[in-house]
Parts: sequence; structure tokens; C-alpha cells
Amino acid sequence: MIKPFSILDTRTKEWQDRKRWWINTYKIQSELGREQTISKTKFWNTEETSVSIFDATLCELMYDWFCPKGGTILDPFAGGSVRGIVASEMGYNYTGIDISETQILANQKQSEKPNWIVGDSADILETLDDETYDFVFTCPPYYDLEIYSDNENDLSNMDDEDFDDAYANILTESYSKLKDNRFFCIVLSETREVSKTGNYKIGKYRNLVAKTIMGCEEIGFNFYNDMVLFNSQHQASKISKTYFDRNRKIASVHQNILVFVKGNPDLATEDINWDGSYKCIVDGIRYKSFREAAISIDPNELVATEIERRCKSTKSKYKDWQIVGAETKPTIRYEVDGIPFETPKQIAELIGGDFSEQRARNFIDSGNLKYRHWKKTDEWDITYDEMEKLWNGTIRIELPIISCEGMEFYSLLDAANHFKCSDERIRQKLKSDKYLDFIYID
Repeated sequence: MIKPFSILDTRTKEWQDRKRWWINTYKIQSELGREQTISKTKFWNTEETSVSIFDATLCELMYDWFCPKGGTILDPFAGGSVRGIVASEMGYNYTGIDISETQILANQKQSEKPNWIVGDSADILETLDDETYDFVFTCPPYYDLEIYSDNENDLSNMDDEDFDDAYANILTESYSKLKDNRFFCIVLSETREVSKTGNYKIGKYRNLVAKTIMGCEEIGFNFYNDMVLFNSQHQASKISKTYFDRNRKIASVHQNILVFVKGNPDLATEDINWDGSYKCIVDGIRYKSFREAAISIDPNELVATEIERRCKSTKSKYKDWQIVGAETKPTIRYEVDGIPFETPKQIAELIGGDFSEQRARNFIDSGNLKYRHWKKTDEWDITYDEMEKLWNGTIRIELPIISCEGMEFYSLLDAANHFKCSDERIRQKLKSDKYLDFIYID
């Protein structure tokens, strides 16, 4: 298993075995379509080809590390077939754009699964919907290190100033096509200015890496990872002494893998690791994990464990914080006039006015019959919604305790005043078998 370190060594047996597996299994010939390429370097000359070939193992790693499973991938500098074939065979939906029709036709002959598009990315990208791609993975021309065509819109055929402008425009358009909370990965390398007869140059770097970082940050990306792809030294070793002895140039045996993020890398990672299920619901919004909920709601105050605690809580204030498939119910401890409550505080708040929580407690504990409908209970099994619907009912603070001649009274004294007798006389009639219309109300 190749580990996610900042140096990726393509020389290892594991790397090379995987690369050969991809090439042999899917008959990838990424060099096809570039037979007319003019190369100004011999670093990648082999018996098979004299043009650069993108690494299949690198494709697999970048897709696996930085793109959600089955996601959509955009490649504005498609070039050869390898990135598209690896993506499609891994189950991703790949769209690759290249200005060379010859290149696209060669790619399509190897696989029709990727969405290959012929055209200038500066134009094609404008026709694509914004924020529809899960990952941008690409490798632009390294200025004119390789010249792929004589098309004036081909970046490899431009002078440095025009290249920089066109390149920046394509980066900007790519940003707009990428979804929020997603990664953008670009593979490139520094290349030197070239001396020509009558136009001497010292061979300084043209700053492609730095320009890319600066340009991406200016359009809204955050520079997030910087990896080095350590390539074979075989070709470089043939010319390194000449380079060094002539003017102390160091032979390059690496490429830069720059990873940027649009939005939040934590949320991007949640999507990459997502198994398709949701963990919790907060205020009607589903989240893939407690961590995603914490970051989305308030990353400065909340952590995953606090989200989980609230979702498991049976307190009414967290009724909208629920674990999917294990929704909590209110713990009903009190009932007033047939209406359920979790706490005396809820009762007081529902009644309103100057009715206090302590007064609610007093009525619950009272032995007075007119508060007999204030009681403790453990017999309810309802949801929060069902509980709150019942709260729309009217709560009677007191109940009448006696009925005398068809009239209800809240106390013996009330009845005595009505009948103009003593409360003792009312009590006698309630106990007597002669006065059947004087009764206690259950």
C-alpha cells in the first residue's frame, strides 16, 4: 500500500508493478496521438517513445485519495489516454478536454468510456455547468517543453506571456466548475528558458509552479498539499554531468503535485469517505457524520462528541438533534389535564404570564383535589411532534371538586356562599345518603 507521504517514489517495485498492471490490463498507450510532438528534453526518452507519459499509478492514487467514489472528474488538459482510462475503470465519470483532434481520436480508440471532448478548454469550459465536478485533475503543458501542435490556441505553441494569460483563464474556469468542498490537483514541473543563437539566455526557471500556486489562490483556492513525484534517474543521469559542468544546472528528476481545496477540506474528506448513509439530522438537515455536523453548524464551538451527545439527549431543547435510525423520544414525567410534559419548566412556559416553575411543582405535589389533574407519570410513549401537538390544548389550572344540585364548585366555601349556608352544612350533605345531588367529583 502506497502511503500518503509528501514524496511519492515511482521507482519502487510496488509502484512499477501497479503501473504495469494498469497498462497491460487495459492496453493503455498514452503516447498515441502525439507522434508529431516536438520535445525539447530527453529526460523521458525510451525505446518506446520520446514524449512524456503520465503515470497510471499516480492517477489511481489521486483519484482514490481526493475524489468521492463514483464522482465526476474534470481534466482541462487531457493529453494522452491514461487519466481518462484509469478514472473510468475505477468507476468515476471522467471528462477530458484537449485541443488536438488527433489526440482525442487516439484516446477514443483505446476507450470510449471517458467523455473525451475536442476543443479549446478556454471555450469548452464555459459551456459546462458550474459546480458539477467532484475533482479536477490535470497536467498542463510545461510551456513549450513539448510542442504538441501548430494551433495558435495550443498553450504549448504560445510565448510565455500568452501562455500565462490563457493558463490563468483555464484555471479560473476550472474553479467555477468544481463543487464546493472539493479538491483540485495539478501535476507540473519547472522548465527553463531556452537559449537560441543570437538570443542568449541564462536558462533560469520560468516559475510555472509559483505562478500556478499564486494564480489558484487568487481565484479562491487554498493551497493545501505539495507532493514530489520522484521519477527515474536513468535518463537524467546521462546528461546530469554535462548540465552541471557547463553552468551548474541540476538535472530534474521530479515533478510537483499541487493539491488545492475549494472550500473546507474536512467536509471534502467527509464526502470522500462517505458510505452513502447519514448519521444524524439537525434542524431538518442530514449529515454524514457527527464531525460534518459540527463543522457545518459551528466549527468554533462544536466538536463531534458534543453533536453525538445532543443527538442522544432526550431533552426537549435537542428534539431537532437526532441520530438517524435511533430517534429519541421525550421522557414524559408529568401530565397536566391530560397534556404531557418533560419538566415543570415546560408547564410554566406553556401557561405563561407570571406562572412560575416552582408553582407548577407545588401543584404537582399538592394533595388538594382541585389540582388532582397535576400529576407525575411514566406511562407516555410519544414523539416530540406528538407531544407538542398536544400542547395546543387548553390547560385548566384548577378543577371543580364538588357538584351540588348540578352546579360545580371549586371548594366547599364556594358552595356554602352560593347556598347561603355554612361549609360544614355542605360537608354534611356530601356525606349524607339523602342528598344524592351533592357529590364529590372524581
